[in-house]
Amino acid sequence: MLTQSGAIALINPIDEQTYRRLGALHTYLVNQLEHACGLNPRGYRAVDGATRGVIDGSLLRRWTELPSSRQMEACAKMGVEEWVVRSDLEVIGGTGLAYL
Repeated sequence: MLTQSGAIALINPIDEQTYRRLGALHTYLVNQLEHACGLNPRGYRAVDGATRGVIDGSLLRRWTELPSSRQMEACAKMGVEEWVVRSDLEVIGGTGLAYL
């Protein structure tokens, strides 16, 4: 979770399968949604020398902004059903620490 200033407020560790699904969803959303101020969300989340980067939970939450046809398209590209994506988003939502 990021604050409005861009500082990292919460990091959730996830398993490899969830990372791959959410990474695919992240890529889909980066290509489908408009970027704030024309900024590329990939540019500052890349980690040099690491095998895995950081997935932006704020961007993933914008999945609900897509029309249902685009949500179904995203699920088809990832090869999963919609309930799996919703379940993954609930897990990384940090609702247990929502008071932060």
